Amino acid sequence: MRAKIAKIAKIAKTALLPVFTLYTLTLAHLPHLPHSNSTTPLKVIIDTDFNTIGDDGQVLALAAQMHASHTIDLLGLTIVAGNQYLPQSVSDALKAIERVGLENHVGIYAGSHGPILHTYASYQLEQRLFGNATEYAAAYTSPPTNQIVAPPDGFATHTLPQKQHAVDFIIHSVHRYPNQISLLAIGPLTNIALAMRQDPSIVPLIKQTVIMGGQMYDPGNAYRGAGETNWWFDPEAARVVLRSSALVKKIIPLDVTNTVVMTNATYDEIAYHEPATPITTLFKDIERWGYVYDTVALASLVEPAWDADVRSLYVDVECDFGSDYGKGIVWDEDPYPGIELVNVSQVIFRLDNDRFFDLYVNLLTRPVPVVVA
Repeated sequence: MRAKIAKIAKIAKTALLPVFTLYTLTLAHLPHLPHSNSTTPLKVIIDTDFNTIGDDGQVLALAAQMHASHTIDLLGLTIVAGNQYLPQSVSDALKAIERVGLENHVGIYAGSHGPILHTYASYQLEQRLFGNATEYAAAYTSPPTNQIVAPPDGFATHTLPQKQHAVDFIIHSVHRYPNQISLLAIGPLTNIALAMRQDPSIVPLIKQTVIMGGQMYDPGNAYRGAGETNWWFDPEAARVVLRSSALVKKIIPLDVTNTVVMTNATYDEIAYHEPATPITTLFKDIERWGYVYDTVALASLVEPAWDADVRSLYVDVECDFGSDYGKGIVWDEDPYPGIELVNVSQVIFRLDNDRFFDLYVNLLTRPVPVVVA
């Protein structure tokens, strides 16, 4: 019997050796991943209006590699309506978590179906009052729908969303890991605002919140160009988060993401990388020259030393229903001293672009990671 077992083991080892050898050699010849100053990986929840291979999808592909290398401990993805309506974003996220090999390690948590006040009907009123515009209207480009379209490589085959609501997951996780969790907020801030309102005790227990959103001095990219899309889609939620006095906040606004532009050469390096991967194959569907928005926020989270221009500013968002609805408002000094109404945030205006794109290309062209618990 022992001889038979040994023979089986030898066959298995022989069959698997090329796979493990290829994987080991691949990792050995790739640049190092970023790492925090701590020996403990950053515990991260990504709150996202997910899409397959837009900036949100790219963030997951990058984060999967970081999770596999124990640079971060990705606890879950909480999904919010924004770029797309919630059912589509959840469906895309379920497939994506399978695509990057994390379905047994990272849960998908469905969250808010829409903003706190800003509805598709109120968007129609905006159009009537202020005129049509060519800027991005996110999910409100079309009426609400439950129809779901499969990604190019099909729907998820075996992964389901977690039963726990995204808001409850955020609250539960922060209490489970007090002062350890970083929230990477790369969509409208609805889920995070509702979590703070439902349980205010979590606010001082959140390690930090890194927010891709808003515009300080640059023009917006949302409907009519007044504000940035994530904040315009749910300004009231953005105000709740921005006005949370005990929350450590870092904002990655359009002022910095507008300076981090993917060139044709960078696009080609990823889209036509050999050997192709599921990510590089999908990458061919995006624009050859464009902004990479949310991925900048992830880089700033894991490598804060790359933040080249950091300013302490008082930031709020316009919530009056007018042509500036959703626009970021910024002051150098507290506009209401003694009241603690508008609170200070760390706002990033420049990034080390060379180091960022080295990381960006490196991680997006890696094979699907082998995750070790």
